[in-house]
Amino acid sequence: MTDDAVSEVVGVMIMLVVTILLVSIVGASASGLISDNKTPVSAELVFAGYSGNDLIFEHRAGDPIALSNLKLILGIRDNLTRSIPLNASSFTSTGGNSIQVADRILISFDTSTLASPGEYITYQFYDIESQSLVSSGEILV
Repeated sequence: MTDDAVSEVVGVMIMLVVTILLVSIVGASASGLISDNKTPVSAELVFAGYSGNDLIFEHRAGDPIALSNLKLILGIRDNLTRSIPLNASSFTSTGGNSIQVADRILISFDTSTLASPGEYITYQFYDIESQSLVSSGEILV
């Protein structure tokens, strides 16, 4: 009696298991079960006032946010072609590196470089990881 046939059967079974696993992984990722999309941050960041030339925004509701994951775009309501993107290097927070409800963000920006008195500046906060809009609004200069 020889064991040659047993080793061939074991080899074929191992190849079948590996093939089935690979097909399962490819099928799951193709159908969307495995996703690397980040969940969008849900937060309400509202303009709270000025501190000299700095803009102050308050986190009124929603998820905590890491400052490094925020991007701010300032623009003029009546001139959509003119906008200025700002990243975390321009931000200072009362909550340190991340902000939670009731924390404030100070943004070093002189509004007179973008708009004249009586114009509206629009603001849009984006979550960098999920590339989604977090909060937006307008400021009367």
